[in-house]
Amino acid sequence: MDERVKEIENIVYIQLDEGAILPTRASTHAAGFDLFAAMDTVIEPGQTVLVSTGVRLAMPPELEAQVRPRSGLSLRTSLRVSNSPGTVDPDYRGLVSVICENTASLFDPIPYLLKHPEELSDFNKRYRAIPAATFFKNQTGRTLPFGFHDPTIFVDENGHPLGSLYIRKGDRIAQLIFSEIVIPELNVVDEVASIGSDRGGGFGSTGTR
Repeated sequence: MDERVKEIENIVYIQLDEGAILPTRASTHAAGFDLFAAMDTVIEPGQTVLVSTGVRLAMPPELEAQVRPRSGLSLRTSLRVSNSPGTVDPDYRGLVSVICENTASLFDPIPYLLKHPEELSDFNKRYRAIPAATFFKNQTGRTLPFGFHDPTIFVDENGHPLGSLYIRKGDRIAQLIFSEIVIPELNVVDEVASIGSDRGGGFGSTGTR
């Protein structure tokens, strides 16, 4: 094996904050390392929250790390990694965090309930209805301007609306992919169509299939 390849694969230094979990591959041939939340947090519908993994990296200059979503989590929940893939540069030594977005609707619970019909079994016990204006004032201390539509919002015993994502410390929230960096030389030319082959057409011109 090429010595340079061996170095790239083997030398990534990791610092863990207290209680943080070492990124882990779920199987022998998994390409990504699972990233775990280092904190409890709640992401309400429409919110975007930075969730720390408690992990810091020191990589060789030939590597980058990419923060990507977990397929199963994206399928089962409304959690999205909003800047996917997020890039961790080799000279970055700060915390690796995940920008988590809850794409559930605050005002329309039907799509959420269609995806989670089990919530209906004890819905009236777990949730109470409040006007959106009341929810807004509880959250911000401010009053909605006159004329705003005031739908009903269903909140749980903690005051969080239906569709909120409860992330617990230790939950798998994303994955980390290591990739070799290629730095090309950039040369400015008058016309790139004259170099190599040009298929013609505009952006997306190969069609929809």
